[in-house]
Amino acid sequence: MKVLILSASIGSGHAKAAEAIQCAMRNAKCAMEVQVVDFMAREISTLNWLTKKFYLAALKFIPDLYDRIYKFADGRKVGVSARFLSSALMYLPFARLLKKFRPNVVICTHPFPEAAASLWKFLHAKSARNFLLAAVLTDYSLHEIWIFGEVDAYFVATEEMKNSLAAHCRAGQKIFATGIPIDENFSAAKKISDSTRTTILIMGGGLGLGSIEETLSELDKIKSPLKILVVAGQNENLLARLKRLKISHELEILGYVSNVDKLMAAADLLITKPGALTMTEAFAAGLPLILHAPIPGPEALNAAYATAHGAAIEVGERKISAVVEELLDNPSRLDEMKFCAKKISRPLAASEIVRQIKNFP
Repeated sequence: MKVLILSASIGSGHAKAAEAIQCAMRNAKCAMEVQVVDFMAREISTLNWLTKKFYLAALKFIPDLYDRIYKFADGRKVGVSARFLSSALMYLPFARLLKKFRPNVVICTHPFPEAAASLWKFLHAKSARNFLLAAVLTDYSLHEIWIFGEVDAYFVATEEMKNSLAAHCRAGQKIFATGIPIDENFSAAKKISDSTRTTILIMGGGLGLGSIEETLSELDKIKSPLKILVVAGQNENLLARLKRLKISHELEILGYVSNVDKLMAAADLLITKPGALTMTEAFAAGLPLILHAPIPGPEALNAAYATAHGAAIEVGERKISAVVEELLDNPSRLDEMKFCAKKISRPLAASEIVRQIKNFP
């Protein structure tokens, strides 16, 4: 079986989900040839790459506009138009990839390649080169842009999403509430504790977003001794600025890392924007979250999910220092958040996705 997994280098979440599925397939001890491709890479399509650049610029410079577009596109009529536009614009790059790899299964962790693959299946419904199309949703909410009649199998984060999606799907489409795929090491990493002080991990996703400098300034106001680990991701400018900072607590600044599971195991608390993959990893690690600076749109809904289930506190209009001190003064609340995080974790989601694809009729 040849499997093509299409991700998108818009943040790191979509790529990390694709890599988790690839790893699970390689560990499944079955005859699968697996290839992961960044659908938004310049070598795949200049238009795709420019679309990615526009998206990232919108997030940085005009987030309110992005939020309005996201909500507007979630309407039924507008959603249909948005799906058609994205599938038409990205059809040819997908067709080239299909001709090159000739997969039996195509798995998409972002709606852009899903749209293009769906259009191909619609136009070539009777083709001998047809393939199983699976979509892996990487947020804790459903959006209209993911819904295509040509998708054979959907993999979603929660039972609530499964029920919502079922109302939009045609007969024969399968929906599985597997959770969001992550590296299984997050649930297996041995917990490391520092009995002398609280260890706080600060992350801003692969792009190093989330007002990290302001967060450090807030934490510097706290009198209790802290050990602070900061992951700047691929944001080189942020990394350079952070390394020049001086605060009263022990501070370790890191760039892009591959051992986030170990960092989470060493932490008592995670401060981050509510990216779904980072949240899912924290759930598996039993790590309480303080959530702030959401990217408008899906991340606000991700935060609502985590807080509703008791695994996180959303900062809102409060100061991060006040939220942290509140938890330091109430260790039983912190323990309860750890329990809640573990309770909603689905650390074996990637393996479950692979199992369902292997058994798909």
